[in-house]
Amino acid sequence: MNMNTEILENIGFTKGEIKVYLALLELGNSTSGPIILDSGVARSKVYEILEKLKQKGLVSEVIKRKTKYFRAVDPEKILDYIQYQQNELNIKSKKFRKILPELKLKQQLEKDKQEARIYEGYEGVKTFFREILSQMKEGNEYLAMTLSGDMWDKESVKMFFLKFHQQRAEKKVKAKILYNFGAEEFKHKMNFSKTGLYEIKSTDVILPTGIAIFNNIVATLIWGENPKLFAIISKENADHYRKFFYDLWDKS
Repeated sequence: MNMNTEILENIGFTKGEIKVYLALLELGNSTSGPIILDSGVARSKVYEILEKLKQKGLVSEVIKRKTKYFRAVDPEKILDYIQYQQNELNIKSKKFRKILPELKLKQQLEKDKQEARIYEGYEGVKTFFREILSQMKEGNEYLAMTLSGDMWDKESVKMFFLKFHQQRAEKKVKAKILYNFGAEEFKHKMNFSKTGLYEIKSTDVILPTGIAIFNNIVATLIWGENPKLFAIISKENADHYRKFFYDLWDKS
């Protein structure tokens, strides 16, 4: 009779333990030899498995005339073993609940972590945008308030940001960009037709610096002979900037 032993595996028995226990149920009192033959478990493993079954309270052992005999206990004892597991889980659950507040505090501290970084020079600016690109996942959103200026006439700047937005779109991250100049002219200048998942609007509000918002990061970018980018990592700060951005966006 073939038995579905999956439930026994779910309870926590190994395949070897199941084979040995079922063999013992049929054999009754038995030495190791018949157990090996009936279970198909290797001789080198049988004693180890029998010891584990004894620890679980499912096998008893007696010695007769210096020979060990083993017997499977009543299968109802498996219910006792399940109850033992439940009790152990309850104990572990109570112990875990004691440290849960500490774990949640650590998580909150990570969420509330504030940090400021400075990136200098054109290479520093590129490093920042590569870093946030590596963090982007589908469903994220990238917001930018971009200044007008002759910096966008530099081929190296245009090519870098064009590549950045192509890779952003490949990751299925949407972008909204506010520009201080004619939006159509900016789209044409940057050749945004080669990228995707973006919207661009013009705003009459004079922006003091270029601003990028992504997740908990707000970056302010000052162009010049030696560009500087100041990145602040703060959820609270990013939420305020995000609200400011959308207020402008809705009015633009």
